[in-house]
Amino acid sequence: MRKLSILLLTFASLFTLSCSDSDETPIVTPEIPEIADDFKLLSITSEGKIFEIGNNSGETTTIGQITSVANLIQLSTICQVGSKIYALESSYVPAPNILIVYDKLSGTTTTQQLVLPASVSSTMMDPFITNLEYNGSEIIAIVSENMPNDSRPNKIISINIQNYQTTDLNINFFQRTLRSTELIGNKLYISTHTEGLLKVDLTLKTVTELQANGIQINATRLVKLSDTKLGLMRFGVPQVVNGVKPFEFDLANNTLSDKSAGNYFAVGNITGGTVFHNEKYLNIVYNENNKFGILKINYTNNEREFVELDQNIIGSNAIIVDIVQ
Repeated sequence: MRKLSILLLTFASLFTLSCSDSDETPIVTPEIPEIADDFKLLSITSEGKIFEIGNNSGETTTIGQITSVANLIQLSTICQVGSKIYALESSYVPAPNILIVYDKLSGTTTTQQLVLPASVSSTMMDPFITNLEYNGSEIIAIVSENMPNDSRPNKIISINIQNYQTTDLNINFFQRTLRSTELIGNKLYISTHTEGLLKVDLTLKTVTELQANGIQINATRLVKLSDTKLGLMRFGVPQVVNGVKPFEFDLANNTLSDKSAGNYFAVGNITGGTVFHNEKYLNIVYNENNKFGILKINYTNNEREFVELDQNIIGSNAIIVDIVQ
């Protein structure tokens, strides 16, 4: 009996020692590599919030706030010129066509009431500026008819950003569902939701619908890829709200190339543009798993990447405006 007790005591001691050794073994936590950003994206929401977003990390920092008067900013009117950001509210309070001017250097917002040319205001029942593009010396603006019919077309004007005088460019067109614009040389490209892709020659004052093999192109997020190519997000994904697919449109031969690789996406806001940088078409979208983030598609080798963002920080009504090196 005594020998048995000694054996049990020895076993218990060994067990205790073994447990003690195990507890003292350090737990090694693998290091998570830090994600380095090559550049940042400048993003603006319809609420006027301005963010910088790391292109690889997705780290989002608030850097400014555009002060609005009464309503949300029209994303299709956001236009950056140097250190200034121009935009218009989707509001008639206290008056329509009030140009917002945000100074990125001082973080201040000023406004300027635009007076439309008499040839525009006298022939349109309810003229409202809906799109802006900068051509290097002045802003090109689309004035839409808020109460449209077949006798009151949209018009195109220019805005002098030194004195805010406006000039009628004498160009008319009737499409209403305007979504995005891009300026390449003296050609203004306008995408619509249901009425095709337009090319406006600002010199010849002509408007032409562009098609691919007789197929209408309805799209948003226009961006210049080169002097002869446009990047766009094409509408037409069944059963998906604001569903889109990325395409490349060759302006020289009117051909459309599908860059979706069989995937579809959705935009939070169906208006406005985006950027093309280092051969990559960049967009803020939802993917097929309803994840919110930055879609990066290399239009040269078709490689793609998705960087998830915190929607609670930036919100779905956001577009990419510029690259910050």
